[in-house]
Amino acid sequence: MNAFRNIILLTRPVNLLIVLLTMCVVRFGVMSDILDSASVGMKFQLSNTEFVLLLFVAIALTAAGNVINDYFDQKVDRINKPDEVIVGKTVKRRVAIVMHQVLNFLAIMFSTILSFKTSYWWPMLLTIFIATILWWYSPVFKKKVFIGNFIVALCTASVPIWTAIYEIDALQNYYADMLIKSEVFFKKLWIVILIISAFAFLLTLIREAIKDMQDMQGDILGEYNTLPIAYGVAKTKVYVFVLMFLFMLGIFFAASHMQTVTNQAMLSASLIIPAIFTSWKIRKAETSVDFSACSRYIKLIVVIGLLMLTIIPW
Repeated sequence: MNAFRNIILLTRPVNLLIVLLTMCVVRFGVMSDILDSASVGMKFQLSNTEFVLLLFVAIALTAAGNVINDYFDQKVDRINKPDEVIVGKTVKRRVAIVMHQVLNFLAIMFSTILSFKTSYWWPMLLTIFIATILWWYSPVFKKKVFIGNFIVALCTASVPIWTAIYEIDALQNYYADMLIKSEVFFKKLWIVILIISAFAFLLTLIREAIKDMQDMQGDILGEYNTLPIAYGVAKTKVYVFVLMFLFMLGIFFAASHMQTVTNQAMLSASLIIPAIFTSWKIRKAETSVDFSACSRYIKLIVVIGLLMLTIIPW
């Protein structure tokens, strides 16, 4: 039982749950609202079974990335978070490698099935690309300033896009001739999805920089050239504050396009206030424990953002 529990923990189930919630909120909250607003009564073209396949691909890729990251980070994690080390301690190294390979294989297989069912093939290449780039993240990209953070943020930002990519192609094929201004409608749909992705990208860049400050001691041993190692904690905090300001500015801009004052106030207050609080905590943070708390605050902002996407009409 303990072995199974440790294997599950290795995949970081909280992160997987956030991926699942994000995809469900984007599909059944945001996209559903926009489809309902269309003049022809549009319906999803992907079946629930196909969407479950899509969910599994994203979750399997994320889990595989988490497993291989822990595999490569064993020595570093023994310093940064000794109580949370799993690979090489409670889960054998070869088990972790097999897990990683199986998860990637299943992700690519289900992505292929989905592409075959929809006759839309290039997203399968995206699956292979993400699986490959996450393999090289710890041993190569994380050792280069900013590149590792950018890759993680890019993968996170791809989750809303991944949710929509098959569906929008199928909708365009079925409804393009029925809509009066189909190009305008689908452009609006993509803009909304990309805005959500942009916020995910910013928040992930912020959280990765915070984690870098949290894990400096072990990262130095692992020869990782992260932002705080290359430029110092003070400059990294300034970088985080700039990103946080851009995030809050983006929220204010998005809120200004809401239809009612109530929705504007709700979106602004629910995200900008926690962002200001988190910025203040980052400014005061000095220890690894402090930065760990700030990282959790960013996750809380993500959850609040998902909640807002379900409440506010699109």
